[in-house]
Formats: sequence, C-alpha cells, structure tokens
Amino acid sequence: MNPRNLLNLVLAFVVLGLGAAVWLSQREESPATPERITTLTEADVTRIEIHSARHADAVLERRGTEWWLVEPFMARADRAKIDAAFGLLRARSLARYPAAAVTANQAGLDEPDLRLRADDTELVLGGTEALGGRRYVGIGGSVHLIVDRYSHLLRGGPASLVSPRLLPTGARLREIRLPGLHLLQGDGQWQLAGGGTASSDALRALVDEWRHARALRVSRGDADAVGEVVTLSPQGDAPPLRFVLQRGDGEILLTRGDLGLSYHFTPDVAARLLALPSVDNEGDGDGNA
Repeated sequence: MNPRNLLNLVLAFVVLGLGAAVWLSQREESPATPERITTLTEADVTRIEIHSARHADAVLERRGTEWWLVEPFMARADRAKIDAAFGLLRARSLARYPAAAVTANQAGLDEPDLRLRADDTELVLGGTEALGGRRYVGIGGSVHLIVDRYSHLLRGGPASLVSPRLLPTGARLREIRLPGLHLLQGDGQWQLAGGGTASSDALRALVDEWRHARALRVSRGDADAVGEVVTLSPQGDAPPLRFVLQRGDGEILLTRGDLGLSYHFTPDVAARLLALPSVDNEGDGDGNA
C-alpha cells in the first residue's frame, strides 16, 4: 500500500471515529422521558374531588369497577371524565420548579379555577404560560408545567360528569312505554302490547336503540318537568326509570325528575328512539334483548 492510500485510510478511520463520538454524545445528552406528576393509577384511588371556582363541588367514588358521582347528587359517572381525571394525575412534567420559586399570581395558582384531589393527593391547576401554552400545576411543594389535554373535560360542573347513557352497560329491558307505543317482552320475544303487529327485527332494533342510547350531553333538569312520559322497565327487581319527553329548540330532552337531570339528544337520534324502524326482512333470532 503506497503512502497516499495509507493516509486516506487513516483519515477515513478518524472521520468514522469522530462521527461515532458525536452520535454517542448526543445519545447521552438526549433527555429522558419526562416523569409523571404523580404515579397514581386508578387502582390506587377510591375518591376524587373536583373543586371549581365556577360550579358546585363534585365528589366521585369508585365502587367495585364503576365510578359514581355521589355529591352533590347520586348518578353513574361518565367513563370519559374519569379517564380525564387520571390523564391529569399522570400527565408528564415538562418542567419542575420549587413552589417558592414560582410567583403564584403570575402562574394563576393563587386563585385557581380548578383543583383536583385524588384521595390525599391534590392538584392545583393554574394558568398557562404565554409562549408554549403549557399549564402550571401545583402539587405538594412543587410546580410543574404540563401539556393539558384533559382539564376542559372537568370544568363543566357536576351534571357534566354524569354518564350520558340512559341505562347501565349490559342492562336488559322487559318493558318500554313510549308515547303511542308500548313494547313488552314475553317468552324471550318482544311484542307490541294491545295486539299490534310489527316484525321481530323492528322490535329488536328499537329495543337496542334504548339499551345503547347515549345523550349528547347531560344538564341539570327540572324535577317537576311536564310532558309526554317514557318509561323503561329493566329486568329483575330494579324499579322502572321514568323520563319526561320535552321538545326543545333543535334538540329533544329526556328528563329524569328523580335525579333532576336532563339528557339531551339531537332530533335524528330521538326519532330512532321514539318510533319503530322500517325493516325489510324479519329475522329468525330469539328476540331476547
């Protein structure tokens, strides 16, 4: 090998060595995955309190595998809102400061709009920074900056935390009373009361609409609401659920007076709940729903 080729070979090794050194240094300097502001999981928590400056306080409790709103009234909780609460509790900390190093007024922590307490751990949600839009969150003696994807789901007041489903997941019905329509189940088959006729497919389809009905939103309703009545009777010993049907401006409300809650539906969804669908062919199933 002549001297020129030897020199080129040496230079090539030097370049490769420098490249490897730069790559390794960048790996060593790359930031680790940001820590979570808490390590709490759903299995660790039995009670969540939401304190809002704009609405009444709300308390949620885990009972078995389900979450319930227990204050200021009792109702099944919306699964999406529970997930949002734990999304906040397990948010990644993009920066962390001692609380004494942060001006509470500037960070919006002196008069917070929202506080979230999971058992003994409390999060104080402040404002957002001017440039990055990251939110200040106080916890213990520290203040974190997080990307807040969840708190807007918890700011709507207690009624917004209620499950939008009219019936619990997996619930079975034995009777449905609608304005002008009465469905009964007998011997595993759905039928119209009073001797009316309808295909088994149409009856099952209507029953399924009610079993899976999910409101667009839930709000506080008038306990003394007046209107047409809808009654859903579950199988077993559970009492019937009574709703008052009200037609609003561009929406249909089903109000449960016993809970003081109104479930809001769009007119097209409500139409599917209040009338038998047109079904071309009658199925051959057992009709049990």
